[in-house]
Amino acid sequence: MTHTLTTQLLEGGAASRLLLDRAQISVIKGPDKGVVMPLGLHTLIIGSASTSDLVLHDAAVSSRHARISIDRNRYVLRDLHSKNGVQIAGVAVFELPITGLTTFQIGTSTLQIKPLRGQESIELGQPRQLAALMAHSVKMRAVATTLERLAQNDITILLEGETGTGKEVAAHAIHEASARRGGPFVVFDCGAQTGDMAASELFGHVKGAFTGASDNRAGALAAAEGGTLLLDEVGELPLELQPLLLRALEGRETRAVGASKTSRHDVRILAATNRNLREEVRAGRFREDLLYRLAVATVRLPPLRERGEDVTRLAQHFANEQGTRLTPELLSLFQQHEWPGNVRELRHMVSRAAISTDPAFVAPDLGVTMLALPEARRLATEDFERDYLVKVLARAADNVTEAAKIAGVSRQMLTRLISKHGIRREP
Repeated sequence: MTHTLTTQLLEGGAASRLLLDRAQISVIKGPDKGVVMPLGLHTLIIGSASTSDLVLHDAAVSSRHARISIDRNRYVLRDLHSKNGVQIAGVAVFELPITGLTTFQIGTSTLQIKPLRGQESIELGQPRQLAALMAHSVKMRAVATTLERLAQNDITILLEGETGTGKEVAAHAIHEASARRGGPFVVFDCGAQTGDMAASELFGHVKGAFTGASDNRAGALAAAEGGTLLLDEVGELPLELQPLLLRALEGRETRAVGASKTSRHDVRILAATNRNLREEVRAGRFREDLLYRLAVATVRLPPLRERGEDVTRLAQHFANEQGTRLTPELLSLFQQHEWPGNVRELRHMVSRAAISTDPAFVAPDLGVTMLALPEARRLATEDFERDYLVKVLARAADNVTEAAKIAGVSRQMLTRLISKHGIRREP
Protein backbone atom coordinates (compact mmCIF):
# COMPACT_ATOMS: atom_id res chain seq x y z
CA MET A 1 0.00 0.00 0.00
CA THR A 2 1.41 3.40 -0.98
CA HIS A 3 1.54 6.37 1.35
CA THR A 4 1.66 9.97 0.16
CA LEU A 5 4.06 12.02 2.27
CA THR A 6 2.07 14.95 3.61
CA THR A 7 2.05 17.82 6.07
CA GLN A 8 -0.62 18.90 8.51
CA LEU A 9 -1.02 22.50 9.65
CA LEU A 10 -2.45 22.84 13.16
CA GLU A 11 -3.36 26.47 13.82
CA GLY A 12 -3.53 27.58 17.42
CA GLY A 13 -2.15 31.08 17.74
CA ALA A 14 1.23 31.07 19.47
CA ALA A 15 1.02 27.26 19.74
CA SER A 16 0.57 26.71 15.98
CA ARG A 17 2.71 23.98 14.49
CA LEU A 18 3.27 21.96 11.34
CA LEU A 19 3.40 18.16 11.39
CA LEU A 20 5.72 16.93 8.66
CA ASP A 21 6.14 13.30 7.57
CA ARG A 22 9.81 12.35 7.85
CA ALA A 23 11.69 11.19 4.76
CA GLN A 24 15.16 11.10 3.25
CA ILE A 25 16.79 11.08 -0.17
CA SER A 26 19.88 9.05 -1.00
CA VAL A 27 22.12 8.53 -4.02
CA ILE A 28 22.23 4.79 -4.74
CA LYS A 29 24.11 4.89 -8.05
CA GLY A 30 26.53 7.34 -9.63
CA PRO A 31 29.61 9.39 -8.65
CA ASP A 32 27.98 10.45 -5.38
CA LYS A 33 26.75 7.03 -4.27
CA GLY A 34 26.21 6.89 -0.52
CA VAL A 35 25.20 10.52 -0.02
CA VAL A 36 22.08 10.78 2.18
CA MET A 37 20.10 13.91 3.04
CA PRO A 38 16.89 14.46 5.01
CA LEU A 39 13.83 15.99 3.38
CA GLY A 40 12.02 18.71 5.25
CA LEU A 41 10.10 21.94 5.14
CA HIS A 42 12.42 23.75 2.76
CA THR A 43 12.81 22.96 -0.92
CA LEU A 44 15.75 20.74 -1.86
CA ILE A 45 17.47 21.61 -5.15
CA ILE A 46 19.33 18.79 -6.92
CA GLY A 47 21.95 19.74 -9.49
CA SER A 48 25.61 20.03 -10.44
CA ALA A 49 25.95 23.69 -9.36
CA SER A 50 27.82 24.26 -6.11
CA THR A 51 24.84 26.28 -4.85
CA SER A 52 22.52 23.24 -5.05
CA ASP A 53 21.44 21.58 -1.82
CA LEU A 54 22.26 18.11 -3.14
CA VAL A 55 25.28 18.52 -5.44
CA LEU A 56 25.81 15.73 -7.97
CA HIS A 57 29.21 15.45 -9.63
CA ASP A 58 27.68 13.96 -12.75
CA ALA A 59 28.45 15.51 -16.14
CA ALA A 60 24.97 14.55 -17.39
CA VAL A 61 23.23 16.53 -14.62
CA SER A 62 22.14 20.15 -15.19
CA SER A 63 23.22 22.91 -12.80
CA ARG A 64 19.67 23.03 -11.37
CA HIS A 65 18.20 19.73 -12.47
CA ALA A 66 15.28 18.94 -10.16
CA ARG A 67 13.69 19.97 -6.90
CA ILE A 68 11.70 18.35 -4.13
CA SER A 69 9.31 20.68 -2.35
CA ILE A 70 6.15 20.71 -0.32
CA ASP A 71 3.21 21.82 -2.45
CA ARG A 72 -0.42 21.63 -1.36
CA ASN A 73 0.55 19.66 1.75
CA ARG A 74 2.54 16.96 -0.02
CA TYR A 75 6.08 16.33 -1.25
CA VAL A 76 6.44 16.84 -5.01
CA LEU A 77 9.38 16.00 -7.31
CA ARG A 78 9.76 18.40 -10.26
CA ASP A 79 12.06 18.56 -13.25
CA LEU A 80 13.55 22.07 -13.58
CA HIS A 81 13.62 22.00 -17.38
CA SER A 82 16.88 20.04 -17.24
CA LYS A 83 18.78 18.94 -20.32
CA ASN A 84 18.33 15.19 -19.68
CA GLY A 85 15.12 15.17 -17.67
CA VAL A 86 13.95 13.09 -14.73
CA GLN A 87 13.02 9.46 -15.37
CA ILE A 88 11.25 6.79 -13.39
CA ALA A 89 11.60 3.26 -14.81
CA GLY A 90 12.62 4.79 -18.12
CA VAL A 91 9.61 7.11 -18.34
CA ALA A 92 10.21 10.88 -18.31
CA VAL A 93 8.29 12.79 -15.64
CA PHE A 94 7.93 16.53 -15.13
CA GLU A 95 6.01 16.58 -11.84
CA LEU A 96 5.25 13.73 -9.48
CA PRO A 97 3.74 13.58 -5.98
CA ILE A 98 5.88 11.29 -3.83
CA THR A 99 4.05 8.12 -2.79
CA GLY A 100 6.03 5.65 -0.75
CA LEU A 101 9.49 4.51 -1.81
CA THR A 102 10.41 6.34 -5.02
CA THR A 103 13.45 5.64 -7.21
CA PHE A 104 14.34 7.97 -10.09
CA GLN A 105 17.18 8.72 -12.46
CA ILE A 106 18.79 12.02 -13.41
CA GLY A 107 21.80 11.94 -15.70
CA THR A 108 23.73 8.75 -14.94
CA SER A 109 22.78 8.88 -11.26
CA THR A 110 20.00 7.02 -9.46
CA LEU A 111 18.36 8.50 -6.39
CA GLN A 112 15.82 7.14 -3.95
CA ILE A 113 13.28 8.88 -1.72
CA LYS A 114 12.40 6.84 1.33
CA PRO A 115 9.65 7.60 3.87
CA LEU A 116 10.79 7.24 7.48
CA ARG A 117 8.79 6.48 10.57
CA GLY A 118 7.25 9.28 12.54
CA GLN A 119 6.71 12.99 12.03
CA GLU A 120 8.61 16.15 12.71
CA SER A 121 6.71 18.81 14.67
CA ILE A 122 7.76 22.31 13.60
CA GLU A 123 6.80 25.28 15.77
CA LEU A 124 5.31 28.17 13.80
CA GLY A 125 3.77 30.66 16.17
CA GLN A 126 1.23 33.09 14.77
CA PRO A 127 1.73 35.26 11.66
CA ARG A 128 3.82 38.22 12.76
CA GLN A 129 6.66 40.62 12.07
CA LEU A 130 10.02 40.08 13.79
CA ALA A 131 11.89 43.39 13.61
CA ALA A 132 11.79 44.07 9.83
CA LEU A 133 11.29 40.40 8.97
CA MET A 134 7.75 39.57 7.80
CA ALA A 135 6.55 36.10 8.73
CA HIS A 136 3.07 35.28 7.42
CA SER A 137 3.81 32.24 5.26
CA VAL A 138 4.28 28.89 6.99
CA LYS A 139 7.97 28.71 6.09
CA MET A 140 8.74 32.21 7.36
CA ARG A 141 6.76 31.63 10.55
CA ALA A 142 8.95 28.59 11.20
CA VAL A 143 12.07 30.69 10.52
CA ALA A 144 10.90 33.49 12.83
CA THR A 145 10.24 31.03 15.65
CA THR A 146 13.71 29.55 15.24
CA LEU A 147 15.37 32.98 15.18
CA GLU A 148 13.52 34.06 18.32
CA ARG A 149 14.71 30.96 20.14
CA LEU A 150 18.33 31.23 18.96
CA ALA A 151 18.49 34.94 19.80
CA GLN A 152 18.34 34.15 23.51
CA ASN A 153 21.98 33.00 23.71
CA ASP A 154 25.27 33.83 22.03
CA ILE A 155 25.80 30.76 19.84
CA THR A 156 27.17 31.37 16.37
CA ILE A 157 24.54 31.06 13.63
CA LEU A 158 24.97 30.44 9.90
CA LEU A 159 22.19 31.97 7.79
CA GLU A 160 21.80 30.29 4.41
CA GLY A 161 19.70 31.34 1.43
CA GLU A 162 19.71 32.63 -2.12
CA THR A 163 20.82 36.17 -2.89
CA GLY A 164 18.15 38.66 -1.87
CA THR A 165 16.22 36.43 0.55
CA GLY A 166 16.81 38.75 3.51
CA LYS A 167 19.72 37.16 5.36
CA GLU A 168 20.96 40.52 6.66
CA VAL A 169 17.41 41.42 7.75
CA ALA A 170 17.23 38.10 9.61
CA ALA A 171 20.59 38.76 11.27
CA HIS A 172 19.42 42.17 12.43
CA ALA A 173 16.22 40.56 13.77
CA ILE A 174 18.37 38.18 15.84
CA HIS A 175 20.35 41.14 17.18
CA GLU A 176 17.18 43.08 18.07
CA ALA A 177 15.66 40.07 19.85
CA SER A 178 18.84 39.41 21.87
CA ALA A 179 20.31 40.87 25.06
CA ARG A 180 22.84 42.67 22.82
CA ARG A 181 20.21 44.88 21.19
CA GLY A 182 21.71 47.96 22.88
CA GLY A 183 25.10 47.33 21.29
CA PRO A 184 26.26 47.90 17.71
CA PHE A 185 25.23 45.78 14.75
CA VAL A 186 28.12 45.66 12.26
CA VAL A 187 28.12 44.05 8.81
CA PHE A 188 31.43 42.87 7.32
CA ASP A 189 31.16 42.11 3.59
CA CYS A 190 33.50 39.16 3.03
CA GLY A 191 32.96 39.29 -0.72
CA ALA A 192 34.30 42.83 -0.96
CA GLN A 193 37.66 42.02 0.64
CA THR A 194 40.82 41.31 -1.32
CA GLY A 195 44.46 40.68 -0.52
CA ASP A 196 46.18 42.01 2.59
CA MET A 197 43.49 44.61 3.26
CA ALA A 198 40.99 41.93 4.25
CA ALA A 199 42.78 41.21 7.56
CA SER A 200 43.06 44.94 8.25
CA GLU A 201 39.35 45.54 7.64
CA LEU A 202 38.35 42.67 9.93
CA PHE A 203 40.99 42.84 12.69
CA GLY A 204 42.30 46.42 12.36
CA HIS A 205 45.89 47.59 11.99
CA VAL A 206 48.48 49.69 13.79
CA LYS A 207 50.29 52.71 12.44
CA GLY A 208 53.08 51.74 10.05
CA ALA A 209 51.86 48.15 9.58
CA PHE A 210 51.98 48.62 5.80
CA THR A 211 52.31 51.34 3.24
CA GLY A 212 49.50 53.82 3.76
CA ALA A 213 48.81 52.83 7.40
CA SER A 214 49.27 56.33 8.78
CA ASP A 215 47.19 55.76 11.93
CA ASN A 216 45.92 52.99 14.17
CA ARG A 217 42.60 51.69 12.92
CA ALA A 218 40.05 49.42 14.58
CA GLY A 219 38.60 46.58 12.50
CA ALA A 220 35.04 45.28 12.23
CA LEU A 221 35.43 43.04 15.27
CA ALA A 222 36.39 45.95 17.51
CA ALA A 223 33.62 48.09 16.03
CA ALA A 224 31.07 45.42 17.04
CA GLU A 225 32.27 45.26 20.66
CA GLY A 226 29.35 44.47 22.97
CA GLY A 227 27.08 43.81 20.01
CA THR A 228 26.78 41.61 16.92
CA LEU A 229 29.04 41.12 13.90
CA LEU A 230 27.55 39.70 10.70
CA LEU A 231 30.05 38.08 8.34
CA ASP A 232 28.07 38.59 5.15
CA GLU A 233 28.75 36.25 2.20
CA VAL A 234 31.25 34.36 4.34
CA GLY A 235 31.68 31.77 1.57
CA GLU A 236 33.67 34.37 -0.36
CA LEU A 237 36.15 35.02 2.45
CA PRO A 238 39.73 34.70 1.08
CA LEU A 239 41.22 31.32 1.96
CA GLU A 240 44.29 32.89 3.55
CA LEU A 241 42.12 34.82 6.00
CA GLN A 242 40.09 31.80 7.13
CA PRO A 243 42.66 30.46 9.68
CA LEU A 244 42.79 33.91 11.33
CA LEU A 245 39.00 34.03 11.59
CA LEU A 246 38.97 30.50 13.00
CA ARG A 247 41.37 31.49 15.78
CA ALA A 248 39.29 34.58 16.51
CA LEU A 249 36.15 32.44 16.84
CA GLU A 250 37.84 29.87 19.05
CA GLY A 251 39.40 32.27 21.54
CA ARG A 252 37.57 35.55 20.88
CA GLU A 253 41.07 37.03 20.59
CA THR A 254 42.52 38.87 17.62
CA ARG A 255 45.75 40.61 16.71
CA ALA A 256 45.61 43.76 14.62
CA VAL A 257 47.85 43.75 11.56
CA GLY A 258 51.32 44.85 12.71
CA ALA A 259 50.48 44.59 16.42
CA SER A 260 52.51 42.58 18.95
CA LYS A 261 49.66 41.95 21.40
CA THR A 262 46.26 40.32 21.10
CA SER A 263 42.95 41.86 22.12
CA ARG A 264 39.89 40.09 23.50
CA HIS A 265 36.44 40.81 22.12
CA ASP A 266 32.91 40.47 23.47
CA VAL A 267 31.07 40.01 20.19
CA ARG A 268 28.30 37.71 18.98
CA ILE A 269 29.15 36.28 15.54
CA LEU A 270 26.60 35.62 12.80
CA ALA A 271 27.45 34.53 9.26
CA ALA A 272 25.49 34.53 6.02
CA THR A 273 26.05 32.83 2.68
CA ASN A 274 24.32 32.06 -0.59
CA ARG A 275 26.74 29.21 -1.26
CA ASN A 276 26.66 25.56 -0.27
CA LEU A 277 29.57 25.69 2.16
CA ARG A 278 29.74 21.90 2.43
CA GLU A 279 30.40 21.76 -1.30
CA GLU A 280 32.94 24.61 -0.94
CA VAL A 281 34.74 22.47 1.68
CA ARG A 282 34.76 19.52 -0.70
CA ALA A 283 36.20 21.73 -3.46
CA GLY A 284 38.96 22.99 -1.15
CA ARG A 285 37.71 26.58 -1.13
CA PHE A 286 36.54 26.67 2.49
CA ARG A 287 37.97 25.20 5.67
CA GLU A 288 35.93 22.42 7.21
CA ASP A 289 36.90 23.38 10.78
CA LEU A 290 35.76 26.96 10.13
CA LEU A 291 32.41 25.70 8.79
CA TYR A 292 31.84 23.77 12.02
CA ARG A 293 32.64 26.88 14.06
CA LEU A 294 30.22 29.04 12.06
CA ALA A 295 27.37 26.51 11.77
CA VAL A 296 26.77 25.83 15.46
CA ALA A 297 23.17 26.47 14.40
CA THR A 298 21.99 26.82 10.80
CA VAL A 299 18.89 28.67 9.59
CA ARG A 300 17.81 28.67 5.97
CA LEU A 301 15.86 31.61 4.54
CA PRO A 302 13.35 30.39 1.93
CA PRO A 303 13.27 32.09 -1.50
CA LEU A 304 10.34 34.39 -2.19
CA ARG A 305 8.81 31.94 -4.69
CA GLU A 306 8.19 29.56 -1.75
CA ARG A 307 6.43 32.16 0.40
CA GLY A 308 3.67 33.43 -1.85
CA GLU A 309 1.57 34.58 1.13
CA ASP A 310 4.25 37.18 1.88
CA VAL A 311 4.54 38.72 -1.61
CA THR A 312 1.58 41.11 -1.42
CA ARG A 313 2.34 42.09 2.19
CA LEU A 314 5.98 42.80 1.37
CA ALA A 315 5.02 44.75 -1.75
CA GLN A 316 2.52 46.88 0.20
CA HIS A 317 5.09 47.39 2.98
CA PHE A 318 7.70 48.67 0.51
CA ALA A 319 5.06 50.83 -1.20
CA ASN A 320 4.06 52.41 2.14
CA GLU A 321 7.73 53.14 2.90
CA GLN A 322 8.04 54.98 -0.40
CA GLY A 323 4.63 56.66 -0.30
CA THR A 324 3.41 55.01 -3.48
CA ARG A 325 0.39 52.95 -4.51
CA LEU A 326 0.31 49.56 -6.19
CA THR A 327 -2.50 48.78 -8.61
CA PRO A 328 -4.38 45.45 -8.56
CA GLU A 329 -2.84 44.71 -11.97
CA LEU A 330 0.67 45.06 -10.57
CA LEU A 331 -0.10 42.95 -7.54
CA SER A 332 -1.50 40.25 -9.81
CA LEU A 333 1.71 40.26 -11.86
CA PHE A 334 3.77 40.03 -8.68
CA GLN A 335 1.89 36.90 -7.62
CA GLN A 336 2.71 35.17 -10.91
CA HIS A 337 6.44 35.90 -10.87
CA GLU A 338 9.15 33.40 -9.82
CA TRP A 339 11.34 36.14 -8.22
CA PRO A 340 14.87 34.92 -9.05
CA GLY A 341 16.15 38.05 -7.26
CA ASN A 342 13.87 37.38 -4.27
CA VAL A 343 12.87 40.17 -1.85
CA ARG A 344 15.53 42.51 -3.20
CA GLU A 345 14.04 42.24 -6.70
CA LEU A 346 10.56 42.94 -5.33
CA ARG A 347 11.80 46.05 -3.51
CA HIS A 348 13.37 47.36 -6.73
CA MET A 349 10.16 46.83 -8.69
CA VAL A 350 8.14 48.69 -6.05
CA SER A 351 10.69 51.53 -6.25
CA ARG A 352 9.95 51.84 -9.95
CA ALA A 353 6.25 52.04 -9.13
CA ALA A 354 6.96 55.30 -7.31
CA ILE A 355 7.85 56.78 -10.71
CA SER A 356 5.10 55.17 -12.78
CA THR A 357 2.43 52.52 -12.15
CA ASP A 358 2.56 51.38 -15.78
CA PRO A 359 3.24 47.59 -15.59
CA ALA A 360 5.43 47.82 -18.69
CA PHE A 361 7.74 50.16 -16.73
CA VAL A 362 7.53 48.64 -13.26
CA ALA A 363 7.84 45.01 -14.33
CA PRO A 364 9.12 44.94 -17.91
CA ASP A 365 10.50 41.41 -17.52
CA LEU A 366 7.41 39.89 -15.96
CA GLY A 367 4.75 39.99 -18.63
CA VAL A 368 1.73 37.79 -18.04
CA THR A 369 2.65 34.16 -17.54
CA MET A 370 0.03 32.05 -19.28
CA LEU A 371 -0.26 28.33 -18.64
CA ALA A 372 -1.56 25.95 -21.26
CA LEU A 373 -5.33 25.52 -20.86
CA PRO A 374 -5.20 21.88 -19.63
CA GLU A 375 -2.59 22.72 -16.99
CA ALA A 376 -4.44 25.87 -15.89
CA ARG A 377 -7.71 23.90 -15.63
CA ARG A 378 -6.02 21.13 -13.62
CA LEU A 379 -4.48 23.56 -11.13
CA ALA A 380 -7.73 25.50 -10.74
CA THR A 381 -9.68 22.28 -10.17
CA GLU A 382 -7.20 21.03 -7.58
CA ASP A 383 -7.30 24.33 -5.70
CA PHE A 384 -11.10 24.34 -5.71
CA GLU A 385 -11.33 20.69 -4.60
CA ARG A 386 -8.94 21.15 -1.71
CA ASP A 387 -10.56 24.38 -0.47
CA TYR A 388 -13.99 22.75 -0.70
CA LEU A 389 -12.86 19.66 1.20
CA VAL A 390 -11.35 21.70 4.03
CA LYS A 391 -14.57 23.69 4.38
CA VAL A 392 -16.96 20.75 4.16
CA LEU A 393 -14.95 18.76 6.73
CA ALA A 394 -14.95 21.74 9.07
CA ARG A 395 -18.73 22.07 8.68
CA ALA A 396 -19.15 18.36 9.42
CA ALA A 397 -16.82 18.53 12.45
CA ASP A 398 -14.42 16.13 10.64
CA ASN A 399 -17.09 13.44 10.30
CA VAL A 400 -16.41 11.98 6.83
CA THR A 401 -19.84 10.36 6.50
CA GLU A 402 -21.60 13.62 7.32
CA ALA A 403 -19.26 15.58 5.03
CA ALA A 404 -20.05 13.20 2.15
CA LYS A 405 -23.79 13.80 2.66
CA ILE A 406 -23.28 17.57 2.59
CA ALA A 407 -21.12 17.31 -0.54
CA GLY A 408 -23.60 14.99 -2.28
CA VAL A 409 -20.99 12.29 -3.04
CA SER A 410 -20.27 8.81 -1.72
CA ARG A 411 -18.14 8.34 1.37
CA GLN A 412 -15.65 6.35 -0.72
CA MET A 413 -15.23 9.19 -3.24
CA LEU A 414 -14.79 11.76 -0.50
CA THR A 415 -12.18 9.56 1.19
CA ARG A 416 -10.25 9.26 -2.09
CA LEU A 417 -10.28 13.03 -2.53
CA ILE A 418 -9.10 13.58 1.04
CA SER A 419 -6.21 11.19 0.42
CA LYS A 420 -5.42 12.76 -2.97
CA HIS A 421 -5.01 16.21 -1.46
CA GLY A 422 -3.16 15.01 1.64
CA ILE A 423 -5.73 16.48 4.03
CA ARG A 424 -5.53 15.29 7.58
CA ARG A 425 -8.12 15.82 10.23
CA GLU A 426 -7.49 16.83 13.82
CA PRO A 427 -6.67 13.79 15.97
